[in-house]
Amino acid sequence: MKKSSMIEIIIYIVLIIFGLIALIFFKPKEIEFEIPKQFEIEYKEGVSMDDTLSNK
Repeated sequence: MKKSSMIEIIIYIVLIIFGLIALIFFKPKEIEFEIPKQFEIEYKEGVSMDDTLSNK
């Protein structure tokens, strides 16, 4: 094996190990956001699936 390809493999292994450590220990901040009222879903009780699919 060439020396340059061995160095490249070692670099890739180090990057993979660093990525795995980052996945385990990185805790993203929780972002709170408000959904505008126009995106709220209206819930109707007692509606069958046939009623929701028909065009009225």
